[in-house]
Amino acid sequence: MVLTNIFENFFVDTEGTRLIDFFTRLFVNCVSVFMVIRFIYYKYNSQSENLFTFFLMGLVVFLVAFDLDNVKLDFGFAFGLFAIFSIIRFRTPPVDLKEMTYLFMVIGLSVMNALVEYRISDWVGLLFTNLIIFLAAWFMENYKPRKEIIRKSLTFIPTGLHVLNSKKLLLEEVKQNTNIDVSKVEISRINAAKKEVTVWIYFKPAE
Repeated sequence: MVLTNIFENFFVDTEGTRLIDFFTRLFVNCVSVFMVIRFIYYKYNSQSENLFTFFLMGLVVFLVAFDLDNVKLDFGFAFGLFAIFSIIRFRTPPVDLKEMTYLFMVIGLSVMNALVEYRISDWVGLLFTNLIIFLAAWFMENYKPRKEIIRKSLTFIPTGLHVLNSKKLLLEEVKQNTNIDVSKVEISRINAAKKEVTVWIYFKPAE
């Protein structure tokens, strides 16, 4: 019954402004999401299998946000809708932080494009916001710090546990074991039974 009312309220508009509003928002959203995932995410990450997920997620979020903004939903229906999204979220495998950031970007774009007010000034601001997000993603994908430092975990057996009392001795021992010009060492874990030490090492990448 609720779904029937959604479609009836959505498409019944004698002046047609409702459909124009919807398809204009949909076009802007699809173009924005596609530009982000195709010309930034795919170009710099080459993960083609995620293009489907990002685009369809943006489309679904847009449609849900647009319906929730324009239709007065029954409380039970709305609660069940978000319960489904929660179940899907907890059943998914771990996602890389960068891919999660792109997913959040797609969701944010879709929500903004669905809920903006239908006025010229608001639409100019919306397009400008989409452009800012696009340029920010492009800039960060191309940005490389001048002093890049690599952080790695290393497990080794020291010559003696006494080296753990001196940062200088520990640093020298790590350099000897790795043949890497390590700049900093942090102790992570000590396994007294195996006489092993796990440390975080920091060093500059080879040119």
